[in-house]
Amino acid sequence: MSHGAKINISVEYPPTGDKLEDHAANRDEIVGALKSRVLAAFSLKEGVDDKGQLLTYVLFHGRRPLVDPSATIGSIAGDASNIKLELERERHFFYYMKHKIVSPTASATGAQIKAMIKAVDTSFDLTHVLIEEGQGGHEDQAINDNQTVSLEVDEAHPAKHFFSKPPTTFGAG
Repeated sequence: MSHGAKINISVEYPPTGDKLEDHAANRDEIVGALKSRVLAAFSLKEGVDDKGQLLTYVLFHGRRPLVDPSATIGSIAGDASNIKLELERERHFFYYMKHKIVSPTASATGAQIKAMIKAVDTSFDLTHVLIEEGQGGHEDQAINDNQTVSLEVDEAHPAKHFFSKPPTTFGAG
């Protein structure tokens, strides 16, 4: 595969059925540039809407969100000559360390959040305690595996940030 080779790109926006087809896209085009082209083609803009909700969009290849804007389309497609992507409104996401993780649901249990973290950071230890960083004067909070956490992001609900630590055992020894 040579740099500058072409690829067929198909991007669909399911809520409206809009579709963008580019039969001569450059494999070296980066995700960030493609996303900008797609948003313009579908007349969509990111930012805060009139209801105060943060509107952001993310491209998906299958179920995998393309969150690295500097990744090339060719690196995502591999040797394929065609790539099919979907654009979705991003409303549910959180951060773990340096990773922005998009959730397909508005809420998730601690165990589900850990599984999403493990999918992007294979070194994550599922036995560790998940901690939600306190915001706005609130203290950090341990999240139990069966505890449900809202991952909705809007003006009134900033994105959650998590970290983890090994479980502690008091009085052992």
